Amino acid sequence: MTNVETKTKAPDPAYLAAVLRRRQAMRARLDQAEELYEDVNREAAKLLDQQYKATRSVKADVTLDDGTKFATVTRVGGEAEAQVTDPEAFAAWVRDHYPEHWDFRIIPARTETVVDETFAATVLAAVDAAGVPQWADPESGELHDVPGVMIKPTRSRYYRWTFTRESKRQPLDGRALVTNAVKAGALDLDTPLAIEAPPPKGDAA
Repeated sequence: MTNVETKTKAPDPAYLAAVLRRRQAMRARLDQAEELYEDVNREAAKLLDQQYKATRSVKADVTLDDGTKFATVTRVGGEAEAQVTDPEAFAAWVRDHYPEHWDFRIIPARTETVVDETFAATVLAAVDAAGVPQWADPESGELHDVPGVMIKPTRSRYYRWTFTRESKRQPLDGRALVTNAVKAGALDLDTPLAIEAPPPKGDAA
């Protein structure tokens, strides 16, 4: 049986040119969209952080100009806890003010100071509750600034964005609502956002 070598046919030049043109044009549009997205994403995170500090609100609705909700954003994480960052300074404070919770042990060639772990945990828990590196002595009422202790982040905050789902009252999900708004000209995603705070109410234009 003779093997017949088939020659691969070249694609239609006009169709090839159209596909390559479309591919690279879409890449250019995607690059522009990603640049715009990064700008507005940073601004959104900054404003959400500001809102959280002012109101402790961890969730916000995302709406179109007509008030239609199409997404939600939720703050996740951002936890912090008190930690001993300078063991020597902390141990010296315990030694000077609460010697019953301080000790030392001699190890060949060196001496090590030791702070009672239960007392340290109690102080760190009080710092967590107060939000500042201070310890209020429950017996004397004296307020100490605790050296060698800081409240440090244990997990960075991030924001979770979710589109709304279809429902009986709203048959379109969030993505479809946005697509329709863009098509109708009600939402402009191509013009860079003028990122600036609005003037205070009552100011003259």
